[in-house]
Amino acid sequence: MYQVYIKTDTGLDKKRLIGEFRDFEKAQEKIEAELAKNPDFKYVIEETNGSVDVYGNLIVDVVDEN
Repeated sequence: MYQVYIKTDTGLDKKRLIGEFRDFEKAQEKIEAELAKNPDFKYVIEETNGSVDVYGNLIVDVVDEN
């Protein structure tokens, strides 16, 4: 599962979820659509397989970001 986030400078969280995708290509399409609207768009794509650590936090890997 790939999760696409917008990087933000406001609020407690520094990123906001805009979509979850099974395919990396679909996640990239979402990013390309957002970049077409706003060239200054900052994003992070994270991949997860549903595993959690000993504290119950979801384990994620950053796949792409700008």
